[in-house]
Amino acid sequence: MCSPDSIVWGSGCLIFGVPAAIWPYQIARSEELLDAIGRKPAGPVEPTEWKVNLTRGVGIVLTLLGIFLTISCVM
Repeated sequence: MCSPDSIVWGSGCLIFGVPAAIWPYQIARSEELLDAIGRKPAGPVEPTEWKVNLTRGVGIVLTLLGIFLTISCVM
């Protein structure tokens, strides 16, 4: 029997993980734009390479965790 918590957590991980794994640059850039609110304008805001890689890695881990939680619920 599957608990509803597994389905909720698995779905949440998939909802946030898949976009982070597919579009890490766009997500990291939007985070940087939000962080830049209130600062003096100094040109365009671009995320660093480590932040893009970190966003991609977190997205992959969340996606795998979501798949695991969802499949373990089905089996």
